[in-house]
This record gives sequence, C-alpha cells and structure tokens, in this order.
Amino acid sequence: MAVTSTTKPRTSSRKKVDNSNRKKGAGIKNPREDDILRGRGGYTNHHPGNIKFRNAARALREEYRRAETGRNQKYLISVQLVRNVKAYGGKFLEKGKDNLWYEMDENAARKKASQVLREEKWD
Repeated sequence: MAVTSTTKPRTSSRKKVDNSNRKKGAGIKNPREDDILRGRGGYTNHHPGNIKFRNAARALREEYRRAETGRNQKYLISVQLVRNVKAYGGKFLEKGKDNLWYEMDENAARKKASQVLREEKWD
C-alpha cells in the first residue's frame, strides 16, 4: 500500500541570496598585467600579476609563518598584502560563467592573500 502525503511542498518566501565573491560591476574581457587572477592551472600561475603577487607575498611570508604570530596578526598581514596590490593598481579577479573577469570583494581578496602566504609551493 503506497503512502501519499497530503501536505503541500514548502515554498520559501526568502529572496535568493547572491553568494558570489564579487563586487558589483561590469566584467573585464582582458585582465591587465597587474591584476591577480583567481583560478588553477598554467594561465593563472603564469599571469604577470599573479607572479608579482607571489613575489610580494614572499616578502611577508616569514613573518606570517613565525610561530609567535597570532591569528589577528596573520589577518592584518593578509590585509596589508591586499593593500599593497591595490596600491600598485592591481585588482583581484575571478572568471564568471560568461568568461568575463569580475573583481572579487574585499573578504575574498584577503582570503586569497592568506592562502598565498601559507603556500610552500612557490618558496
């Protein structure tokens, strides 16, 4: 004997939330040489902006990795790295489904900076 439900399916009255890491704005077709591209693989690894970014991270990495450096200090170091990039005109970009590049929000850029500061691959 099959059991059928007489209750209606739930519908949400909440609006969908944009969970992307993007700032609002127009897409960029061709990133500049100072821009940092989010992603994996050769294209992003060899992009001049990503290379410059990793070099800037190397200058801060020793302090970031020091045992006595606390969580708050590490946060501030990653914020400083993002500021350094923006000071020379770089933007943190991620590729959209439309194949255009969009600027990441401040928090996503800081997380990218923290990740690069932790990496050992580029030492």
